[in-house]
Amino acid sequence: MPATKTKTAEAFDFAQIMTPESFKEGFDKAAESLRDATEFQKEAMEAMMTSAGVYAKGVEKAASEHSAFVKESYDDGAAAMKAATSASSVQEALEIQSEFSRSIMEKNLSFVAKLADHWTAVAKEATDPLAKRYGEFVEKVQAYRP
Repeated sequence: MPATKTKTAEAFDFAQIMTPESFKEGFDKAAESLRDATEFQKEAMEAMMTSAGVYAKGVEKAASEHSAFVKESYDDGAAAMKAATSASSVQEALEIQSEFSRSIMEKNLSFVAKLADHWTAVAKEATDPLAKRYGEFVEKVQAYRP
């Protein structure tokens, strides 16, 4: 007996395996997989929109804080300039300028730290929905593995 099956034997084996019931079962599994994929894509799009919304709110808050910081810095600079120009001596004007430089440097460093904290929080919050969807995707792929 030959080690390989003939085409007729393979066709006969396939005909025995592909009964109407097994075809229906395979079709139902394929349809269910398609429904699952469609639902997953819908939920993934919702997660992406949620993430984009979080990011947009983060940009809005950062822009608002930056605008307030710039206004405050401008006002502080104008006040320091006014105080320096009304100083009674050069020494007093230099002391005012020195104090202004020190305070503006501290405020700048504080603002940069505040922005770094803000963007760290926004990044974490914005990636949470996407990370959750990715985890669910990995679970689905693992479930379909033979």
